[in-house]
Amino acid sequence: MTLLTHWEGEPVSVWTERWRVPLFEAHDEVGSTSDRLKEIAGQGAGLFSVVISEAQTAGRGRRSATWHSPAESGLWLSVLLPAPSRSVAYLPLIVGLATARAIEQAAPGINAGIEWPNDVVIAGAKVAGVLCEAAGGGPMQPVAGVVAGIGVNVRTPVGGFPQDISGRAISLEGAAEARVSRSALASAILTELVRVTKSEGSAGAGVAVEPYGRTLSQPTLEALKGRDVLSNRRVYSEQEGAGVARGILESGALLLEREDGSRVGVVAGSVRPE
Repeated sequence: MTLLTHWEGEPVSVWTERWRVPLFEAHDEVGSTSDRLKEIAGQGAGLFSVVISEAQTAGRGRRSATWHSPAESGLWLSVLLPAPSRSVAYLPLIVGLATARAIEQAAPGINAGIEWPNDVVIAGAKVAGVLCEAAGGGPMQPVAGVVAGIGVNVRTPVGGFPQDISGRAISLEGAAEARVSRSALASAILTELVRVTKSEGSAGAGVAVEPYGRTLSQPTLEALKGRDVLSNRRVYSEQEGAGVARGILESGALLLEREDGSRVGVVAGSVRPE
């Protein structure tokens, strides 16, 4: 693990100031940007601190799935967000919404959808994933925040995607058929993360207020519904079985309509289109 002094042609200090974040670390390679951010969160790093790495050797998604994150192919970053005072199921959704909006800013003409609960997709293929994990603070601060790990496939890796995800994954540059600036993408993600957490009640970095409501705000819920790629599709839910997805609830749960017409909110487990 080598700490970089420059990232995307600029000193790290320039990005720290430009993004107005309390701390920014850039690495050539780490096991996981989220694990590294948890470490520095425990040392007192402020909200909206950022860790980026050119490559990850132990990147992960939900349920400990491996996230393929080789060098020179993606944007692998983690951001320390405010921690909710209670369990908030919708957190991965709003991080996914911020990522989808940022992708469209960095690659004009692209339409990014959200596949519940934490994937960003383009034309049915996964371009980005989100994993939110609690970060412990020091002895006087049991919870430092929530580490939002975000991985975006910016360009197709040399040799292509691994066989187990080939055909289900897509790169942003491949979809846009144009070069995409990783720095512009990272900047847009950070801007959108601040925006979406504020829209859910946050007053921004460093302000000790309740950052999230009990349910999604109406504007955010409508924005998610407009990007919901599972809506009205047959799906199989690990938790609740087969049915038709009928949208996202205010709690962040996926509304599933079963074969008998009954409806239930899916709050955990995997969901896949049939």
